Amino acid sequence: MFFAQNLKYLREQARESRKDIANILSVSEMTISRYESGESEPDLQKVVDLAFHFRVTVDDLLVRPKEPLFIRNIRFLQKKYGIDDKELALLMGIKKSNLKHCLMYGIENFAYCQENKSRLAEFFGLKAWELHLKDLSKEGV
Repeated sequence: MFFAQNLKYLREQARESRKDIANILSVSEMTISRYESGESEPDLQKVVDLAFHFRVTVDDLLVRPKEPLFIRNIRFLQKKYGIDDKELALLMGIKKSNLKHCLMYGIENFAYCQENKSRLAEFFGLKAWELHLKDLSKEGV
């Protein structure tokens, strides 16, 4: 199940705070934090309410990862090789704050992300297109 990561991703994409979502569901901010960390899960009605709010299906919220494949691949590679965000930014030749924008709002939205993704792919022995089109966690990279 991908509920925790999808909720966080959708909330951030909508540029809403945990407090905003807590108000919609009539729960505390701490409850939303626990949902996003996977410590707890909402009841079915709250899942339906969230799906309605974000204009996605319940299936999209629970089952399918909403995070783009590129970002999932970057996070997979970071975990596999023990690379933190600061080191990743250095590998790409960008500031850590710019890396956050690349990962949060999509690499295609920022020229500095696009220009430096090939450096990152090369570091991991990949072609730039592989970061976008292959699920590296299933490829055994």
